[in-house]
Amino acid sequence: MLNLIMKLIICPIIVLIAANFLTNVNFSYVYQPIIIGFTLAIIGYMMEIAILNKGTFWISNTVDFVISALTIYFVSYFFVGADVTVGGALLTAALLTVVEFFVHLWLIRSGRARKEPTI
Repeated sequence: MLNLIMKLIICPIIVLIAANFLTNVNFSYVYQPIIIGFTLAIIGYMMEIAILNKGTFWISNTVDFVISALTIYFVSYFFVGADVTVGGALLTAALLTVVEFFVHLWLIRSGRARKEPTI
């Protein structure tokens, strides 16, 4: 649960930073990158539940990058005045993936990424 709370804070901040510093990531209103950040946080949390463990660290990071880039690019089409290029989506996803790299390391090392056996 701590991981979800971290993601709900970090993902919108990273998308806001990308929107302010990258010329190919533009949003008309402040709520737009925040909604995309929340969407990325929820999707990322569900992906970690599904695939993250000690043996799938790199696969999880790669899938996280691809899904983040696709989400940023396609969800931005639903916002009026938002303009995100493919390059902007890739750069923003790369920023998110760098942060997720360290989050995934922490989850694995702390034992929070273990899957409980089902009966």
